[in-house]
Amino acid sequence: MQLPFEIGANVASYAVNAVLLFGLVALVARLGKTTGLPYVRITVISVLLLADLCAMLWLDCSAKSVAYVTLVFSLAAVTFPPGLTSGLSHALGPKRFGLYLASVFSTTALFYVYLPITTFLTSPGELSIHLQYLVTENAKAGMVILYGASALYAMVFSPRLKSLLTLLAVSALLLSLVYAYVYPFGYPMMNGLMFEQIPIAPSVVAQRAVVDALTVPAGVLLCLFALVRFGGQRVLLVIVLLNVSLGLTAAVTVAQDRADTGREVDQGSAASGPPVRFSKTHNNVLVIFLDRFMGGFVEDILKDEPAINTALEGFTWYPRTLAPGENSLAGIHAMLGGYDYTPHEVNKRNALLRDVSVEAFSILPYNFSKKGYTANLVSPRGLGFTVEGDCSFMDMPGVNCSHIPAAITRDLAKRNGVAMNVLADSMYADLLVLLALMRGTPYLMRAVVHERGPWRPFLDHSAGTTFKQWAELKSLPTLSTADATESNFNVFFNMLPHEPYFMGEDCVPQATRLKNHRAAKKRGYNTFGYQHYVAAKCALRIVSDYMQWLKDAGVYDNTKIVIVSDHGIAGRVEDHSSRAVAGGTTSADYVRSRSVLIVKERKAHGPLRISEEYLPNAEAPRIVCEEIGGCVNPYLNNKTIEAHGRQDPFHVDFVPWQFNEQEPNAFRIQSTMTLTGGDPYDANGWEGKPPRRQ
Repeated sequence: MQLPFEIGANVASYAVNAVLLFGLVALVARLGKTTGLPYVRITVISVLLLADLCAMLWLDCSAKSVAYVTLVFSLAAVTFPPGLTSGLSHALGPKRFGLYLASVFSTTALFYVYLPITTFLTSPGELSIHLQYLVTENAKAGMVILYGASALYAMVFSPRLKSLLTLLAVSALLLSLVYAYVYPFGYPMMNGLMFEQIPIAPSVVAQRAVVDALTVPAGVLLCLFALVRFGGQRVLLVIVLLNVSLGLTAAVTVAQDRADTGREVDQGSAASGPPVRFSKTHNNVLVIFLDRFMGGFVEDILKDEPAINTALEGFTWYPRTLAPGENSLAGIHAMLGGYDYTPHEVNKRNALLRDVSVEAFSILPYNFSKKGYTANLVSPRGLGFTVEGDCSFMDMPGVNCSHIPAAITRDLAKRNGVAMNVLADSMYADLLVLLALMRGTPYLMRAVVHERGPWRPFLDHSAGTTFKQWAELKSLPTLSTADATESNFNVFFNMLPHEPYFMGEDCVPQATRLKNHRAAKKRGYNTFGYQHYVAAKCALRIVSDYMQWLKDAGVYDNTKIVIVSDHGIAGRVEDHSSRAVAGGTTSADYVRSRSVLIVKERKAHGPLRISEEYLPNAEAPRIVCEEIGGCVNPYLNNKTIEAHGRQDPFHVDFVPWQFNEQEPNAFRIQSTMTLTGGDPYDANGWEGKPPRRQ
């Protein structure tokens, strides 16, 4: 609730802004000659409008500010000389209102239907909403905007003002299309309903401001030229065809997505009882997958947490490891299936990516089940090219696939006093409109929406996402049993290092984002890097605590354990570990693929060892398969799961993180870095660069 003086300050701000905008628009409109096409004046006024809109959105980031600026501009346009818009009014003719309405409709549909649908279909799994609800609810909101725009047009009494409103509407449509479909997005992906907290350099912000200052006037002038040159009727026809095209594209995309994801994610063929199973009398294997755990963190973690050294008894850390990409789509398949499933190798096959993905997830369960093991996959995110993991693909004898029950998270939340709020469908719909605005508006407006937009409910939900991953990892003892009578092969998937923003330095999730600039600076990280360091440290601490449970349960000695990640960190994070500094590979270019690999053989004892052996994470399947005398790939004529010379040179391929941004039969590789010589920390062994994304 706003206090009276706050309300008064806001009213004063609006009043002062109205006077300034009115005066400046009137002043610019009357400068120079009043006849001819007002190119210079329209250029200045368009930049002025963008700046004023950003300023008012900063005060109140809502549709009210947009309506306010439009209304003030309409009133200020009364001061325009009669000759200023005569050519435009003549060109628009009787189609003026139709063109205005079509432009407003198209822009509204872009932000409330077309872009939200695209965002929904390429979003993380947290965007939980029925598509039909999204379309129907946003269509209602869009119609309100359409009625309001029609009322504004009707209230404007001057024909030249109606012409200016029409030019403004057509220009807004063109600029929205350019920013949405031509220009790069400029912000990182989302995690847990919030954007990755990667800082944007001031130089980049300045460059984007220059782009806006050039693009916005150019768009307005291009629309003015098109309207005068071709007339309102032809431009109206183009807009109608544009809507048909966007509508058909959205419909086809939705139909294809529904066809591709026809199978529902179920709980799979989970065995009764705890999903992670061990035998006290037979050999076991445990793979703990920690998504986005950057291997360079381990050196500092071991210094900060001496207890982890002791807990990881018998383990060997392999710092000279790396992944074949910067995200899960590129890294997890090789981590599970070996070198045949790096993007570089997959693209040689011309096979459906979904089928190839299922192969990679299936190889280890297939081989271990053939050797008499029961295979247990827990929360296999990405299986079947689905975010949560479709366990129906693991329907094979001797294989259990399951997802962690929500009760696990709820119980820990209750004990920790954490409210796990569920977002309503209407809130998800609002979020998708916000994301559409982030994609289809000028960069300066995006910056304002990013900083001042109504993100709070979604940030709160993101804190819940961090808590969920922490709770699932913390609950490993509860999720485990040592009463099995047969050998067991377990793969436990967890994303805590991937969801770091609300993890506290005490390794307990908190309600606000972690910000400790002093601690971050001391370690040489920015806030984004320090958040990831803390989450990685906490994940490894929780895993090391779990080792004690395995010892107490009597299954530590007869269990081979592999701790592995699928990639490093895609963002402005530097690795200041001793090996990176010595080899000149501290920069973010190398951190992207710097995964982690820590292994314990059965019956291994002694303090944590460090091996300088070069082992990409694609070696993890071979290491695991040593327990059963090696594995084969049944999908490639029983080819043995080995490197076959593909570890050197080793290709790190950069692909989009979204499933539907790939080709049907191949990864869309944007660039490649190649390592020769077998030392990921040696800059001299690398060729190529990652793609530059802003």
